[in-house]
Amino acid sequence: MKQASRFMPKYEPRKASKAALIAFLAVSLAIVLYQPWYLAVIAGIALLVVVWSAIDQPKVERHFIDLCKERNGLSICEFAREFDPKVVDTWIIRAVYEQLQAALPTKQHVPIKASDTLFEILMLDEDDLDLDLVEEIAQRTGRSFEGYENNPYYGKVTTARNLVLFFNHQARANAT
Repeated sequence: MKQASRFMPKYEPRKASKAALIAFLAVSLAIVLYQPWYLAVIAGIALLVVVWSAIDQPKVERHFIDLCKERNGLSICEFAREFDPKVVDTWIIRAVYEQLQAALPTKQHVPIKASDTLFEILMLDEDDLDLDLVEEIAQRTGRSFEGYENNPYYGKVTTARNLVLFFNHQARANAT
């Protein structure tokens, strides 16, 4: 019998290799030493990002506070009820819910609905979805990305529901 989803392992981020870290530092040092004006450009960009975040973050927080008030009392249970546990792996349901929670651009604990759009309602960045979130969910659920182009949800993941169904259609990583 499969272990209950509440006992699934947490996401374990992979550590960067020491060789990659040394190479990154060497390239960074070379750029700064040979083209010092790059440092000024990078510092200027960093300053713009910090200022923009300070201006935009209160709006984002207000959006999520309003969402929390509107969804008071909802939990992962309501999210899970949107799926048939005989068809959809409960580990996927939990992993998607928990990893979406962790990826939200707020400290608020926002109840997520299956119908939530990833980019408008949950305000996720497409790069975060493509680069981080899917890797985290795949690791926790033991799903592979092999053959993802043949997945019926490939290119259609715009809601939390579609994200769950995308992973449900992916093969297990250790399956042969």
